[in-house]
This record gives sequence, C-alpha cells and structure tokens, in this order.
Amino acid sequence: MKIGVRAHDFGRHTAADLPRIIRQAGFEAVQLAIPKAITGIAAFAEVDDHLLEEIHKNFHDNQLEIAVMGCYIEPSLPDKTERLAQVEIFKLGLGHAAKLGVNIVGTETTHLDIDASPADREKSYQFLKDSMLRMAEEAKKLGVCIGIEPVAEHVLNTPELTARLFDEVDSDKLRIIFDPVNLMLPRTIHSQLQIYRELFEHLGEKIAVLHMKDTDTTGGAKAWRNIGRGQIDYDFIFKWLHRHKPGIPLLREDAQMDSYTADIEAMLNFANKS
Repeated sequence: MKIGVRAHDFGRHTAADLPRIIRQAGFEAVQLAIPKAITGIAAFAEVDDHLLEEIHKNFHDNQLEIAVMGCYIEPSLPDKTERLAQVEIFKLGLGHAAKLGVNIVGTETTHLDIDASPADREKSYQFLKDSMLRMAEEAKKLGVCIGIEPVAEHVLNTPELTARLFDEVDSDKLRIIFDPVNLMLPRTIHSQLQIYRELFEHLGEKIAVLHMKDTDTTGGAKAWRNIGRGQIDYDFIFKWLHRHKPGIPLLREDAQMDSYTADIEAMLNFANKS
C-alpha cells in the first residue's frame, strides 16, 4: 500500500518543484489535479504536451507515483449544454491521463440536497448516467479508468445507488474511489459499518483507491481530525482491505502542513497491520 496525498494540499508549484516537495515530505504517491496544483494552469484546456512531458519526467525522477488524476466536474447538471461542457472537460482529463500513463481519473457526482425527494434524485441520477455513458465510451477508447467517488451529500450518495449506476453503465472502465468520511452524514456516522459492508458487498472488487481523512461529528457537523483521531473505524476498513485489496493506494485528503507527519505515521500503522 503506497502512502499518498492530494497534491494541491501542498499548494501550487511548478511541475519541477511539486513532486520534489511532496516526496521530501514522505509521501510516495499523489492525486494530481493539474489546474489546482501546477502554477500557471487554470483549466485542463490549458494543459499541453510539453507540460505533460515535464510532469512525467519530474514525477518519475522523484519516484512519486500519480495514482489518480483529479478532474472534478459536475456531471449531473440539469442544463444539458452546461453538463456536456463538463463532460468534455473530463474527456480532456482522460486524454491527459493516458499520455501520462495514469490509470484513473477521478470525479464526484454533483451536490444534491440530502433531503431531496426520490423524484428529484432520480432526475439527477438520469443526468449523471447520461454523462457517465459518454465518459465511459471515451475511457474505453483511451484505456483509462473513471474513478467515481460516492458522497452522501451528492447525487451518487449510497452504495446501492452506486451499484445501480455501475450495472446500468456496464463498463469495465468504472472504478470506485472510496472515501469513508464522504459516505457519512453526522446522522449516519453510527451506521458506518453497515454502509461500508454494503459497499464492499456490492462493489468491493471495483474499489481502486482509498481517500483517507477523519472526522468528529459530536457537535452535529463534520469536524476535521488527523487520521485515527476521529470516528472513522479504520480498523474495520483495513481488515477488509488487507484481505481483498492489499496493494491499494492510500491518499490523504486535506493534509495540514503542521500535522501531516502524524497522518503518515497513522497511515503506515494501518497499512502494516496484519
């Protein structure tokens, strides 16, 4: 299990400096969202082959793996023109990933009120499915996987609905980015093991990446915590991972510069438990 981090948690840097800084910090892999992490780049459309070659060389020279390319779009927008423009951005991300040799491009699925009616969720789900069918077609052409992150506050909010999407899109290029905190609401935190079991049962073989962070909801909202110091049951999660996904990348999200070393230690401890 490689210990990684979201690259832009270290701020924006040049393609030469970014991998050196992150590797020196002790991480072995990253989730790289180029417009958020590389200076002078505001959008995927601004990325050219020269920059991709520079990124590839510097990450390789620093022995830092790009485990995931982050390309967070809004694939469930109701306006078709706006939504398809988002899909085109993701297709650019897939193309850039293919050139870099990155296997997964990750996204979430657009915010939706947690108390949305079943009819409204279904409508948003259909928009999402249309987008995913288009994205999956491009992913197949390029040989790159799409990493979908279920989030309790988004359209794709449960393991059950995620499994339905995977069944209906029916592409071997779909993968899961598993973020335990994002699958929880403050009101569901005490049901976390049930939710994780449902994800493992329905989509365990599709889990390709673990996003690691921690939270405390005792105040009625999610509060940031260092890994292992909140309410997420990582012992339960890693018991499953060691049995079924022993080589999965572990990517710290929302790393803080004054305490990421404690997170690395915690991640290593979980990774090395037998």
